[in-house]
Amino acid sequence: MFNKVHHVTYVVESVEEMSAYLDRNFALKPIRRDEFTEQGFKSILYQVGETLVDFFEPLRDDTTMARQLRATGPGVMHVAWGVNDIDKLFQDLKIKGNEMRGDGPHTSPFGYKTVSIEPSSSHRIYFQLAEGEHETD
Repeated sequence: MFNKVHHVTYVVESVEEMSAYLDRNFALKPIRRDEFTEQGFKSILYQVGETLVDFFEPLRDDTTMARQLRATGPGVMHVAWGVNDIDKLFQDLKIKGNEMRGDGPHTSPFGYKTVSIEPSSSHRIYFQLAEGEHETD
């Protein structure tokens, strides 16, 4: 069912400082920089092989990522597993008794589709599943 690590999302205090660090130490250049004011975060996105790696900086204190940053400091927010036929998978997971976030797959700000399983259904582990590739500017 899983076909790859689709993306890994980190929460950081400053995407600009992280970008400078990754460039200086690993010669990594972001493929996108975005500010999602309504959702309350800035991001930088990298392509590392097949996997996307993104870093989010909260812009408001009322976001999940801001609460995580305060509670545990910078680190991994989640890993999203690549899947095929995400619409069917969403329904199959519900039938198997999983509590899902939302009423169906959601299109991310980057253009791919995601679904999330509530941690209460998955031994308190947050599973995000993703299908598709990121949109380019």
